[in-house]
Parts: sequence; C-alpha cells; structure tokens
Amino acid sequence: MKKIKISILYVLSIHIMALIIMSLQRTLLLLTNLQHIESVTSKASWIFSALLRGIWFDNVIACYISALPLVVICILGLFNKVNKITFSSFNVYYILIYTVVFAIGFADIPYFAYFFKHLNSSIFNWNEESSTTAKMIFEETSYYIYMGVFLLVVIAFGYLIFKLSKRLLKLQQENIKGKEYFIYIPTCIILAILCILGIRGRFGYNPIKTSQAYFCNNSFLNQLGINPSFYFLRDVIESSKTHHSIDNVISEKDAISYTQKFFGLNPADEQKSPIARYIKAESPAKEMNIVVILMESMSADLLKVTENGKEITPFLNQLIKKSYYFDHFYSAGTHTNHGILATLYGLPALFDKNMMKNVTIPLCQGLPNTLQEQNYKTMFFMPHESQYDNMNAFLLENGFEEIYSQENYPPKMRKNSFGVADDFLLSYSLNKINEKAPTSSPFFATILTVSNHPPYIVPEKFENVSTKPEFQIVAFADDAIRQFFTDAEKQSWFKNTIFVLLGDHGKIVGTQTYEMPLSLNHIPLIIYSPAFTDMPTTVSNPGGQVDVFPTIMGLLDRSYMNNTFGVDMFKTKRPYMFFSSDNALGCIDDKYFYTYNFKSKIDGLYEYSENSSENVLSQFKQKADSMNLYSAAMFQTANYMLKHELTRVKK
Repeated sequence: MKKIKISILYVLSIHIMALIIMSLQRTLLLLTNLQHIESVTSKASWIFSALLRGIWFDNVIACYISALPLVVICILGLFNKVNKITFSSFNVYYILIYTVVFAIGFADIPYFAYFFKHLNSSIFNWNEESSTTAKMIFEETSYYIYMGVFLLVVIAFGYLIFKLSKRLLKLQQENIKGKEYFIYIPTCIILAILCILGIRGRFGYNPIKTSQAYFCNNSFLNQLGINPSFYFLRDVIESSKTHHSIDNVISEKDAISYTQKFFGLNPADEQKSPIARYIKAESPAKEMNIVVILMESMSADLLKVTENGKEITPFLNQLIKKSYYFDHFYSAGTHTNHGILATLYGLPALFDKNMMKNVTIPLCQGLPNTLQEQNYKTMFFMPHESQYDNMNAFLLENGFEEIYSQENYPPKMRKNSFGVADDFLLSYSLNKINEKAPTSSPFFATILTVSNHPPYIVPEKFENVSTKPEFQIVAFADDAIRQFFTDAEKQSWFKNTIFVLLGDHGKIVGTQTYEMPLSLNHIPLIIYSPAFTDMPTTVSNPGGQVDVFPTIMGLLDRSYMNNTFGVDMFKTKRPYMFFSSDNALGCIDDKYFYTYNFKSKIDGLYEYSENSSENVLSQFKQKADSMNLYSAAMFQTANYMLKHELTRVKK
C-alpha cells in the first residue's frame, strides 16, 4: 500500500472515531434531559434533526484538529518522508487535543443539567475561588460517573490510536514515484479543500455559527446540536472582545438606584430584575393583530427629501396624515441588531456590542414572548440568511414561533448579499400572514426590510426618481410598502390590525452638524390602524425604540410585566431620550443635544433646535450633567441586567 494511502487512512480513522465519541456524548446529554422534550409532538424527527446537526458541528471541531496532520503529512509525502516518527508525533497530538475536547464534552453534561446552557466563559469567574470550586466538584458524587466515563474514553481512544498506527506501519509501504505525483498532488488539494469546507461548516457567505443548530421552538433540542467545544471557544472569543463601557461615569449601584427612581420603583426583589414593574390595564383587552415593519436605514430626514419637485417617500408621508406619528423619535443604535433588540424587547444598544451574537443567548422580555403568552401567533420575516447576526437562534429563544428567511425563498429572488428585495419580502410576508389569519388567535408579525442598504439594486422603474441611487432605492422601498398596504387592505384581518412602521436605524442624509450625526438615530415612528378614530395625531415628546413595546401594549389595553427601559409614550413624557452609536452616547430633549465620545473623551452640548454647532456645555454645565447622568444610568443598568441574566423576569 502506498504511504500516502496509509497516512490518509490514519487521519480519517481518527476523525471518524472522534465523531463517534462526540455523538455518544450528545446522546448522553439527551438521555439526561428527556424531561425537556416531554411536550414535543414531533419528538422522533426533531431529535433526529438535532443529532444530525450535532454531527455537523462535531465535524467542524474534528476538521480543525485534522487540519495540521493533513497538511504536514501531505507535505512530507511529497518527499516520501512519512515514517514512524510522524505517526508517533501525531499520536501524542491527537490524544492531547481530544483529551481536552472530550473533557469539555463530559463536563458539559452536568453543567447543562444545572444551568440549562452549555459550558461557557463564565467558568473563569470562578478562578478566584478555584479551591472552593474544586472542592464542590469532588464533593458532588453524581459527577464521579462522568469523570469515570471520561477516563475510560480517553484511555480507550489513546489505545486505539496507538493500535491503529502500529497496524498501519506494519503494512508494506511503497514510496510515491513518477506519474503517481499527478494523482497525489490533486488528492492532497481536494482533501485540503474538504477540510477547509468542514472548518467553515457551510457553503454560504458566513461560516457556521451556533445559530445553525436552532431549528425549532424547543430550547433544549436547539442547544442539543451545538458541539460543547465549539460553543465554549466561541464564547471565550466573544467575551474577550473589548467593548465600550461607562464604568467611569457612574457605578452600577448608583445607576440602578437612579433608574429605579425614574420608573417610580422601590428597590426590587432580588429574585427579579431591578426595573421589573407590573402594568395593569384599565380596560378590557383588545384582540387586535400587530404588524411591525422595521424599515432598513429609514432616517426621518428621508421623509423630507424631494427630487425633481416630488417626495421620494410619498406613501409614508400620506400614511402619516392618517396615523399616530412620533416626530421626535430615535433609534437605540446605528445597526439592525440594535433596532431589533430595542424595538421588540425594550433594551438599549450597548454601543458597539451586539447582544444577539452572544454565544449564550440572552433571554429577553418584550412583545414577542409577552404576546405569545397571551395566545398570539408570532412570526418574523427577514430578507437574508437566518443565521445572520445570530438572528434565528436569538429570535427562536425569545418568543417567535416561526422564522422566515432566505432559506425559505426561491434562490432566483435573491438580489444581493443581503438577500431578497423589499417588494418580494413584503408580498411573501402577506401571503404567510393570510395563512395564519383565519385562526382564532390574533397574530404578531415583524418584517425586516433591507433594500435601502448598499449595494443598492434599483429597479429600472425608479431610476428617473433621482440621479442618486441612495434616493432611488428609498423611493422603491416606499413603493413596496405602498403595495403591501394596497394588498393588505383587501384582507379581512386588515381592519383589526395595528401597523407599526419605523426605521431599524437612520442613515447619513445631507450635511451633518455634529460629530454624532443625528440623522443616524432620528427615525420615524408611524402607528396606523383603521380601528382607531382619533388619528391623525402627532406626538412630539422625546421617545425611542425602547418605548415601542409598552406603547403597543397600552394600545392593546393588555396587562403585562414591563422589564424594559421603555414607557408608554401616550401616558408618560420622558425628560430626555438616550441612544448610542458605536463609540458615543447621545441624549436629547426638545432643545439640547448632549454627546460623549469614548475614544476622544470629549463631550458636548448643542442647541440642535437652532441647528447650532456651538458647544455650550460650559454655559449649561448643569444641563449637560443631568443628561449625562440620565443616559449613563440607563446604559449601566442595562449592562448590569445583561451581565446578570436579568433581562427576563423569572417566573
């Protein structure tokens, strides 16, 4: 047998052995958590799907580990230098690496049973109490079985590796020569490509992420498919990233105290979130449907733009004239993930941090799960891949029953790297809503558009709107919403539905006066329903995406637990609205705009109502301090809640 065949057989055999052991670990995790799937109806098919996804994730880890031996063996094979020393070296390599992988896998089983999540970077918080932690582990006798099985597996794995290498070395080995290199080199290239694909885990634009394991609304089965080592490493990497914070502005204790006073709360029960408050409705609950349309990059400034003497958003401007319109409204941040989190779950954007991408998914309390608990059908429509920004996993864990994404749409409808265009997405969403509407339960649907994001794909029909593609695409996005409403008006559910339209964030429009551009956060909020008779109404009090949840619950006259930073904008007037960009915080009222930049350490106070660029902080220091304290307290309290897993009140 050729040396190269023996070498490849060696690598593949160990690869398969490792996959079998990791699959057995997953089966053990399943058997110790059967209570979490008792209510699952499609039990067999869902378990099979979770286990299959598990092999997929296991293969990613195995490919990472196999990459080095594969490369070294292919290179040595060119010179016929694969020998006993090569095998002995990689025997040690495999045993050491997989000992760590198997250790994480077995430790994950009791850890998951206790915390209902995989082993993660939080274990490093125990470093200072390492002796106490070790004592606790060894005093818990139920852990002994996992330790024992782990030792047996490592010993057996090591024995099989040495046995395998010894047996392969006994085979008659022939050197590669002559024309055989024309087979050998392409074979090595193909194996390298397969290994890289295995490491990436998929053919798509992005490599595999933990969200790829999520496929249903059962939290345990979603987590079952994730490889513990993959999860642990991703969490360590994400946790090691440096994010902006405001620890130097206000302490956690003072921030929580200030925030509680703003919401009229006494110090909260330690078992609950510090800002949780029960809101009791004063009238009978309305059984109305809700449709939220998060419009990509829809700055309020775009509604004022005219090209060739015509508005580029004629439909939205007409809709405002028969709606509740909030003209002093701001996005929580400047990224889509911020807009989703704030609008649906009432949490502010923590600067450059993407909370949805946390490997340990934060459990939040907002419109989706609150309405789901009140018998609503919940749906989310996105234009791109389901795992983009970890959306699929995050949304399934936080109240959405059905997720529709690029994987559900015809491939020919994909327009760019961000997926399908707004007209198709809105049409598809309407058809799916029509399928759900005849049921006795009301529905809550969220539609996330994307066309107003570069690269712009402008239909020919809209090229005459302007010479600027960034305005042409806005006109297209506006028209897509017009068509959606035209078609929706024909449906029986239309008259009993509240439509909520807002930007996920803004964009740069025209000349900006301030270092923190207001057009990036100033967005429209339009709330329309044929059932409301007191429209149009313009609300000019400061408000933000975090206020959408309590405001909608107020319109529905429904009681609920408000564990968010939002208020009902029809009942409560904020003194200020706070928001952020990646490296700065902003706070605004009717007259002044306060900013603080974390990189430059410079803050400013501007009379934006007069479009003044003069920094008047020194003249109005008390005002600036008040705005700084208000915004910093909110951000710090939100960070505390996220860190201590208090974003959802435990029942």
